[in-house]
Amino acid sequence: MSKTRQIVCTCTTETACCVALRTEPIDESVSADLSAGFKALGDPHRVAVVHLLSAAPGPVCVVDIERHLPLSQSTVSYHLKTLVDAGLLDRERRGRWSYYTIRPDRLAELSEALDRYRSVLAATGS
Repeated sequence: MSKTRQIVCTCTTETACCVALRTEPIDESVSADLSAGFKALGDPHRVAVVHLLSAAPGPVCVVDIERHLPLSQSTVSYHLKTLVDAGLLDRERRGRWSYYTIRPDRLAELSEALDRYRSVLAATGS
């Protein structure tokens, strides 16, 4: 069943002030998933981690990530866990060390969501 409906302005002003929304509401699970990904990228240190890993030819040891950030080991671990939990990184244990890689599919999902919003804005002239 479609939840799309035309909104009719019932204001008493001379100019209509309500906007007709002609789209389906976003599914809650999709919204939560996208939100988790964008929230994980909402910290400059996590963006720095993604930047570092995106340039790496393969998995990167946590020790090498720590060397590039002005943070304590525990803070780096916290940021890495946040990125793993959001699905942006994969973690592989090798003995006592963890190695991290970017999940390009997850970055593509977030990018595609932004592309959809951008194309809607372009189509409406916004």
